[in-house]
Amino acid sequence: MNKIMKPGVTCLVLFLFVLFDQPSSFGQKFTIPVFPDTQDEVESNPEMFYSQVNWIVQKKDSLNIPIVLHVGDLVNLNNFGQFEIASKGYDAFDKAHIPYAITPGNHDGEAVGHDNRKVAPGNVNQNLRKTFKFNSYFPGSRFSNQRGRFEPGKSDNAYYTFKVGSTNWIVITLEFCPRMGAINWAGDVAREYSDYNVIILTHFYLTGKGEIGKTASYGDFSPQDIFDRLVKLYPNIRYVLSGHTGSSAFKVDIGLAGNKIYQILQDYQGEDFGGGYLRLLTFDIDKATISAQMYSPYYNITKKDYSQFTIENVDFLKVH
Repeated sequence: MNKIMKPGVTCLVLFLFVLFDQPSSFGQKFTIPVFPDTQDEVESNPEMFYSQVNWIVQKKDSLNIPIVLHVGDLVNLNNFGQFEIASKGYDAFDKAHIPYAITPGNHDGEAVGHDNRKVAPGNVNQNLRKTFKFNSYFPGSRFSNQRGRFEPGKSDNAYYTFKVGSTNWIVITLEFCPRMGAINWAGDVAREYSDYNVIILTHFYLTGKGEIGKTASYGDFSPQDIFDRLVKLYPNIRYVLSGHTGSSAFKVDIGLAGNKIYQILQDYQGEDFGGGYLRLLTFDIDKATISAQMYSPYYNITKKDYSQFTIENVDFLKVH
């Protein structure tokens, strides 16, 4: 015998069918918070740093946050105390099951002193690659979305994947003014994941003037080398995020395949210890846009300057 539903029940069933059977537009929109250099916050105002972390945890679902990124200089000095503070902050991400990726800056290894910012004794280039404390406090096991590394036991150069809506993404962290081997490795990863949207996350790339850096400082290869030997060569590399210098800058270049490359700088360490600012990048796949702003949870303010912009007609690589 056929059961007859009451009108109210029928409407409810139809509503639920429509609600759960249709693709969610929310799934096509997401926000990636990007930490500028936090070195001065961690050293001088940890509560400012913790305010950023806690705000992201609170906004995990409402902003549809798939991953959190850090452009490097997590700490200021090469001592256990500052790494303890940084690690404590990221504990909140671990508990909330929020994936993250951190690219090491020049202050995250032994190139700087234990008690002051002066260059540490010895071979600076070699000291730059000594990141024992960083990798001890942030072992591979803490990076839930990490899929591979350039060197065993070190996350200085690593890659992370995630999926949102109809798009696949990969974040490649690249050490400060990288070695040629790391650059070649990153290219191999980009080639292997050719249908993924690639974000290169490296500490030094754009200058405060919005230009690609020409010198390698005390590293190996310059940002210009990164562009020439990696970024412009692979059509799926669409984004480069960096810190280290300046405050905010945005530059668009064209890759060899005709793809647009969006390069974004964020670094506020010279302003009130960093001011608690986060770069919020909101991606809308359906509208083909990316909105960028600098927001401080510590002060609950958004900068109303050139750091706020919208990129239109973005060609996202989609899953077919």
